[in-house]
Amino acid sequence: MFRQNFSGKLFLVALLGCLGSTPAFAADHLDAPAIMIDGRRDINDIYIFQSTDAPDSTAMIMTVNPLAGVLSPSTFSTQVAYIFDIDRTGDAVPDFSLVIRFGSLNRLTGWQGMTVRYRFNGIEVAAATGVTGQNFPLKGGGRIRADLFDDPFFFDLLGFMDGFNFTGMDFFAGFNTSAIVIEMPRFRVSPRDDVSLVCRTEIFGVQQDRIGRPAINTVLLPSSLKNTFNQTLPSNDPANFGMVVQDKITELSGGDVAYAAMLTMVL
Repeated sequence: MFRQNFSGKLFLVALLGCLGSTPAFAADHLDAPAIMIDGRRDINDIYIFQSTDAPDSTAMIMTVNPLAGVLSPSTFSTQVAYIFDIDRTGDAVPDFSLVIRFGSLNRLTGWQGMTVRYRFNGIEVAAATGVTGQNFPLKGGGRIRADLFDDPFFFDLLGFMDGFNFTGMDFFAGFNTSAIVIEMPRFRVSPRDDVSLVCRTEIFGVQQDRIGRPAINTVLLPSSLKNTFNQTLPSNDPANFGMVVQDKITELSGGDVAYAAMLTMVL
């Protein structure tokens, strides 16, 4: 899970590994074969942070459609449910979720209708309705917007390919991504100082993609398990992938088994 107060060192380790593994599409862009079929179900990145213009609020962002308009569509799918799972207790099980669904594109306005629902224990209640391209309020406080944005992920692809002689140029600058941006009062996200976020996409209840901590799937799992990872739940990760991840970290760390075991538990 992506934790709001995560360790910067661990994030850096994961990110560097990711860049070494998939230089063209880092973070979680196009991380598994199944989601390459349709970029609208492919989660690129997620972000959670204190809102810059509302200090008592938390901002959460999910981006989809890698290189929107070039490799992927620039709209949201009418079949995909875009889900923000919020875990307040650290058990890798969501305490509540926001579920966003989209209607067909209105070709006259360029907008898609959208609905937002809160999910508690499998039960959904209405939170908001609106259209893409506009801010609109959430029931209980906060606001949401879904739109096309410049991809905020930074990656110096040319420098990476030139033996780590980085240029400072951002490969993703000028490329777009579709993003769902949510701002909610902090106390509604979590009354604690620690919160975890996982974003998922579903089609008719079948999970298509998910991301919590960045780079886990792209770096630490073999190709044979990438689809499986995206289709399973975080609470089952230690049993499903623990030893595979530990072996990979052992390899990347030059054979340090103790370090690999410690880092596996954290991740």
